[in-house]
Amino acid sequence: MKLRIFILLVLSYWIATPTAFAKRCTGNLTATSSSSEVIEEYGNQVSVYLPLKIQVSDALLDCADEIWVEDIYYYSLVFSGPTEYKYANLLDAQFNHMWASNGIWRTPLYNHTTQMWIRLKHYSLFPAGAYYGGVKVSIVRRNRVIKEQYLNITYNSQPQVAITLDSTSQGKVSGSSGNYQIDLGELRTNMRFYWGIKILSNSSYDIVLDSEYNGLRHETDTSSLIDYTLGFDNVKISSSERLIRSYNFYPGVRNKWFGFEFILGNTEMMPAGVYRDHLSLTVYPR
Repeated sequence: MKLRIFILLVLSYWIATPTAFAKRCTGNLTATSSSSEVIEEYGNQVSVYLPLKIQVSDALLDCADEIWVEDIYYYSLVFSGPTEYKYANLLDAQFNHMWASNGIWRTPLYNHTTQMWIRLKHYSLFPAGAYYGGVKVSIVRRNRVIKEQYLNITYNSQPQVAITLDSTSQGKVSGSSGNYQIDLGELRTNMRFYWGIKILSNSSYDIVLDSEYNGLRHETDTSSLIDYTLGFDNVKISSSERLIRSYNFYPGVRNKWFGFEFILGNTEMMPAGVYRDHLSLTVYPR
């Protein structure tokens, strides 16, 4: 009987220890991802950095030793988007790549606040719309979870467009960043000029084509005006008209080429001098 009592007392001692420790290891855990801190980088590809900020109270900092991050739904960090699933990477505060082990990203718990970043990449503009993901953040001591929080993370890709000259027009048209100049040289009746642009968009859009002076206007004799015809996307309009076109497509990214044809009107008996017009092509993403 004495031997049995001794064994029961020993077992009771080891069972009670984790319970007593759990009561001491308490505190607050807060994991957040603020949309105001999102970083977007544009280059050969687009990178988006979504913040993941983990904050713990003094009690948790004193007793825990690690932070674990896991995807809620998948074995890797995955975001669902308008057109496809996007695989993300987890980075530390210095934007260094973190590696997972068995689907868990682990990092030591040293400070009250730990900054991480979730990076999404795309070969061009992200298709417009919302991207959804979710993580579980755990505070751990000796591989035992003390506290955990589930966090849903959303990235909203806004409608965007980018307009560039095509390669054949770069030698004929000068300028950059949406402001271009075309020198027609000596004006002759029915002379023609061709150029082209490319529009990269992540959403449907409308195009408005408009002439400020309704033709080529003499720079000093404003009553002298030479009209012209403009061909755009298989439509021809007079310089005195406005063209409005809509382009719809399903969620995604489209890179479309548009050609322009410029046909000058009658120049006979027009005063000598320099003629100008400001032709605006405005793209409205939606």
